[in-house]
Amino acid sequence: MADRLVANYYVYRATLSVGFVTPVFTLFLLRTLSFTEVGALSALYSVVALFGEIPTGYVGDRLGRRASLLLSVVFGVASLAGFVLVQSFLWYALLYVLWALALTFRSGSLDAWLYDLLDERLDADAFTRVRGRGDAVQQWTGAVTMVGGGLLYGLDPTFPFVAAVAFNSLGVLALVRLPKNAQYAGERDDRPPMRETLGLVRERLTRPPLRSLVVYAALLFAATGVARGYVQPMAVETLGPTAAGLGVDLPPGGAVAAARSGEAGATLALGLGVLYAVLSVVSSVGGYYAGPLADRLGVRGTLLVVPLLVGVALVVPAWVGLLALPAFVTMGVGIPLVRPVVGGYLNDHVARAGRATTLSAAQMCYMAVRTPLALAAGVLADATTATTTVAAMGGVVAVGGGVVWLVSTVAPDGSTAVTPGSDTPADS
Repeated sequence: MADRLVANYYVYRATLSVGFVTPVFTLFLLRTLSFTEVGALSALYSVVALFGEIPTGYVGDRLGRRASLLLSVVFGVASLAGFVLVQSFLWYALLYVLWALALTFRSGSLDAWLYDLLDERLDADAFTRVRGRGDAVQQWTGAVTMVGGGLLYGLDPTFPFVAAVAFNSLGVLALVRLPKNAQYAGERDDRPPMRETLGLVRERLTRPPLRSLVVYAALLFAATGVARGYVQPMAVETLGPTAAGLGVDLPPGGAVAAARSGEAGATLALGLGVLYAVLSVVSSVGGYYAGPLADRLGVRGTLLVVPLLVGVALVVPAWVGLLALPAFVTMGVGIPLVRPVVGGYLNDHVARAGRATTLSAAQMCYMAVRTPLALAAGVLADATTATTTVAAMGGVVAVGGGVVWLVSTVAPDGSTAVTPGSDTPADS
């Protein structure tokens, strides 16, 4: 029974993949927008997510995590469909709002639902392993759809979005097969009110052992999240000349001009799809082995070594362009390795009551850091290149993360703090 539930969870995770649009999304926007405008949209997305995380996390705790996940699918599909129909900065801004709402309805509820379900029916200690393998399934699915997305973009820039709408809509069917958490299976009137829940969240996230971890994770996830938005133009800038030498036709103006204009012929678009597919497959290794790596290095070791490698890798291509591909691989493997470890540690140190709200609050902290980084990145990319911008984000990870480690203790115990089946954290 438990194995079937986990398998259904993996099916749902597959439907979360947006691989059809991932390899071409920034290029799609650059057809009509500047880097600064793309950065402004990214910042808007962060602001909406910032202010939406707590309310949507509370919805997950009050109405049920599965209901929150269903709303996420609806908002996400509506946003993707909009890109087929409209083409202007203001309309794109509205679609980014919908996409941010899709994220916020899922961010806290997904991990809270999984952790509690494992606690009820299997073993909460399996969270990092199951969550990491769910990430891997999503990456594998993305690898297949990314190749299709690149091919479709070469035919018509809107075709990848049409395919994504059809595929992501399957998430509704997948969610129906998943059970509710036990505390939402029947009518209950004892769920904590909003004020009490916020008090618990503030108490947990502003004190050790979570405070330093949340700050550190915010720098890591915010900077790499912004950097991912510039992978497509960076790939065109750094790898385009090599591709041209192999006979691939670049749009007029050369690699940098092609990256800025969002122009991509059929061959280049397909190449981006294949590149992203390879990176997605490699990234799946990170998610799949997150649990074993954390067992070997420990939580603190994983959180120290992996982000440092990611930060350095993103800086290097600013001087050696051909190392862009290894940099993408390092980021693609590193973040899926770290994310389940962070999620598992947070889950271990919060109570079942208000879990989704607490995890959403952590995500809110990430978005608070992401907002100014996104704005600055857009301006920097217009003034320099996408490659320089990605290097700057790598510097934020390496230098900013190093400062956090120097002035505080990140994940001091690195051990489980919630007794299985209990509603309150055990003393660390």
